Amino acid sequence: MRVNGPVKIERQDPAETFHAEGLDLSASGLSLISDDIVTEGEILQISIKSHNPELADFVAEAKVVRVQPIEEQPERFNISVKFTTIY
Repeated sequence: MRVNGPVKIERQDPAETFHAEGLDLSASGLSLISDDIVTEGEILQISIKSHNPELADFVAEAKVVRVQPIEEQPERFNISVKFTTIY
């Protein structure tokens, strides 16, 4: 499913919050684009705000499984995460 919107990312160590652009959401994970580098194996908390007042925001813990610089924009990264817990 296409996300095409902002994704809030919280990392644990060091503790910080940043935003990324969501691309594709599936039952097992998410791909996104970010200016912030993360490392494979890192655990992140992912939040996607719901635009429907009847649906809760999507919140999950996820493990980074792939990080690739974008060829045309090497300062940006295509990141793939696998959900470990969905809240």
